[in-house]
Amino acid sequence: MRILQLCPKVPWPPDDGGRVAMRALALSLLEAGAEVRTLSLNPLKHRTDLSTLPDEALPLRVEAIDADTSVTPAGALRSLLAGTSYNVERFRSPALEARLGAIAAEWRPDVVLLESLFAVPSLPALRRATGAPAVLRSVNVEHEIWDRLAANARGPLLRPWLRLLASRLRAYEVATMDSVDAILPVTAEDAATYRRLGARVPLFVTPVGMNAREWPDLSGRGEPETLVFLGSLDWRPNLEAVRWFVGEVWPRVRAEHPLARFRVAGSNPPPELAEETLHDGVEILGRVADARAFFASGSAMVVPLLSGGGVRVKILEAMALGVPVVSTRLGATGIAAENGREILLADDAASLASACGRLLGDREAAVRLGRAGRAKILERHDTAQIARDLMGFLHGLLQAGRVRTGRA
Repeated sequence: MRILQLCPKVPWPPDDGGRVAMRALALSLLEAGAEVRTLSLNPLKHRTDLSTLPDEALPLRVEAIDADTSVTPAGALRSLLAGTSYNVERFRSPALEARLGAIAAEWRPDVVLLESLFAVPSLPALRRATGAPAVLRSVNVEHEIWDRLAANARGPLLRPWLRLLASRLRAYEVATMDSVDAILPVTAEDAATYRRLGARVPLFVTPVGMNAREWPDLSGRGEPETLVFLGSLDWRPNLEAVRWFVGEVWPRVRAEHPLARFRVAGSNPPPELAEETLHDGVEILGRVADARAFFASGSAMVVPLLSGGGVRVKILEAMALGVPVVSTRLGATGIAAENGREILLADDAASLASACGRLLGDREAAVRLGRAGRAKILERHDTAQIARDLMGFLHGLLQAGRVRTGRA
């Protein structure tokens, strides 16, 4: 089976959840016997030098089209006047569509995998180029993230603007979900949301894979009384989470653990974040060279998300390493882990502070939680099994298409 993977950004380096998910699926499909090729936008904000790709990427014949998807006032105004979703319109690329057509004519893929809603703008060009099924791989139901951001927003201008973005994104997401031939949500919760929204195409839950060979047990190696957070700091839900944790939760933690530290890492932190989070024991690091070493440097990882959707890949990564995780229930959506045994969940400031304190004050309990979480994640997110299951689904989709069109 030939699978063309169409990405909104290059899957390397795997330094954010989307890239981790795209890389893991492409490599696992290769191991399952598929022939996979990757075509991607290469946004200015997340630019990857293809000459630096590792050897593991070579079989994918990765191609990337430079694009500037940056948010600009002029672009926002054009989208506002045109009534389009600015979140999505920024990813439309005539150059990518031209290359897509050339690859489809030359290579003749059996399936085209659209990695996220932000690859869907290329769907009309894809339909003109090939009759291969277009399958949407959905790591998030995107408009849900913006709905929650709008609900939590403060300010007379920000809230209505976010509500407008959310409503237009929802309209686009709903209008296009039956334009593809199938959807691969990463969680059962997202599959249920698509059905509730009216999706009629086949849905097949395809979790983010975690290859056990790549995730050593680093449990118990963290620095005492240290909490860590890792996530892109130019993504609104992460910024909201860090600000809320530092403002509402961290003073409660420090009251019980005066020597505790909270270390925040992630790409593109806004300049004002360091000033906004100026509290004893809080450190804003920006991008770190080794995410796994950073995960393992803390007594626990905290994920205090108030907005978002899909599955937080950073939780999967930390748990796969044996790092204990404290999260809000929203942050842990789609994570198959038992509260109190494999993860700690809490939603209000007092409860979240108490959960953090339990792990800061009892190293043995933290290690037990981390190891139990690691076992669960590596069992539920085995890349080989996920790829085999998906290949079976895609073969069935192709066979159904042949039956419908009368092809042999």
